[in-house]
Amino acid sequence: MATNPLDLLNLSGLKKLEQNIDATEPINLKTFTGDIPTPTLGDIATLPGTWVGTGFNLIEVPNMNQAKPGPPPPDKFRVILNSTSETLVFSSIAGDIINRGNAQEDISFLGLHYLQQVSDVNLPVGNNGIHLETGLFLNVVKSDDPLEGPSIARLGSIPHGDSILAQGRSFTINGGPQFEVADPTPFTIVDGKRVNDTSENYLALLKNATPPPGIPQEAIMNPNLILSNAIKGQNIIKTVVILLDANPIDGVSNVPASPTVGGITNIPFVNVNANATTISAIFWIETVQKADGSTFLQLQYTQTVILDFPVFGAPPENPVTPLKWPHISVATLVLQP
Repeated sequence: MATNPLDLLNLSGLKKLEQNIDATEPINLKTFTGDIPTPTLGDIATLPGTWVGTGFNLIEVPNMNQAKPGPPPPDKFRVILNSTSETLVFSSIAGDIINRGNAQEDISFLGLHYLQQVSDVNLPVGNNGIHLETGLFLNVVKSDDPLEGPSIARLGSIPHGDSILAQGRSFTINGGPQFEVADPTPFTIVDGKRVNDTSENYLALLKNATPPPGIPQEAIMNPNLILSNAIKGQNIIKTVVILLDANPIDGVSNVPASPTVGGITNIPFVNVNANATTISAIFWIETVQKADGSTFLQLQYTQTVILDFPVFGAPPENPVTPLKWPHISVATLVLQP
């Protein structure tokens, strides 16, 4: 049987190297004032394994609005809708991850590697992959300098030419999740706030789009309906909630707008044509109880990526309107035995 290479991920040599450092050498500029946390996986401890399930993907993409000669095309953008199947694999990384300290002592924490493959169920098998992502989930411990509490960080790379660092907090609630509306309406930012552009040029393309088989029409204007439909009738007794953001903006993200939370780096083509600027995601790790009292683990997520691309308005002025376009993905996955 072939070995999964992800199971071989190992950083335990970092601690071995640490043992060779002369403990009397003054390597820190300031003494750490708090308790040194013991590394654990914390709220991501139940993620290792293979998760399989289905979901829905909605993306608004440019229609070469700036490239075509003559008047701008009547359709300023295109809507792509996918009914999806997904496999998400988490693998533990053996050994502590050690970050070297200068203003305080070193910190160490644990993490997971992940590999995500999303396919369109309505395309031929073998030619239906629409998203591939690999990266890390880290359970970062608190620090003294900078003064930061514990957090979850997600580092991901996507073949389009994007790399993300999203960070946030986690907590546990009794019962199941509550889903807010995931709004696909394009918008601008006015005085730091989201203002939807509700002109029919944009809303008509969304509202009149034909959903793929199995996806209700109303889910186009709120993809999170797919999540609530998936858990109807379930007895969810406990939920771990993980909030992750990069470059948050009001009206989309889990936290207030801030330039210091996470980040996204893209290749130049992406920056010019459909610039991915913000990501906001919520993961729910749910313990579901069956009628016989046994339980299983279920993972749901909603994710919104904001793409920036301008469109030209009506002639003769053809004013350029800088709009932000939500790309929303949701899924419900079950941990395989």
